[in-house]
Amino acid sequence: MEFVATLPAPLTEDSRRFFAEWHRWRGAGLVPQRSAMDAGRARLGALLTRCLLLEVRGPDLMPIHFAGSTVGMLLGAELGGRNYLDLTLPANRRQRAQLLLAEVTQPCAAVIYYWLETEGGLLPVQVVSAPLFDGAKDQPTLVLACATPLMKGASDADVAPRSYAEGEGLHFIDIGAGIPALQPGLCAGREVES
Repeated sequence: MEFVATLPAPLTEDSRRFFAEWHRWRGAGLVPQRSAMDAGRARLGALLTRCLLLEVRGPDLMPIHFAGSTVGMLLGAELGGRNYLDLTLPANRRQRAQLLLAEVTQPCAAVIYYWLETEGGLLPVQVVSAPLFDGAKDQPTLVLACATPLMKGASDADVAPRSYAEGEGLHFIDIGAGIPALQPGLCAGREVES
């Protein structure tokens, strides 16, 4: 699996497993179909509880189609059907939307880090994502993401909403179509606050 061998070194084993499955689903193509994910998602095993599937419809609407049970429990909310952009600060919605639009327009994968605030302290989380086609559309419209806590014994305590409003250290990962050029207000490698 040449793609998996080229992934950035700091990815967790779970993140590498996520990308290995995504790569298996895509076969010889650039981006897999959702149907391949649906047929093969059982291979994700426990990772599926930490996954989130969202549809990129436009700069203001990115509905969450699926949120694994661990994601909902950790964030203390049912996320299915919600607009993903509602999870960020209003001032940063445009930036987050641009990053996700870039991920599907010039298909690439991504990694970003969040410092979630819990009653027990900070919980660092690595989130990786990759695009999917949804049927016969001419470009990917779905993004599948997977969150991996970077500490053992992650707390089940409620997470402060402001702590998942913005991530840091965003990096795009080339899947064969290059890396998107970023718009003004965005910086390679991280989100920049206005």
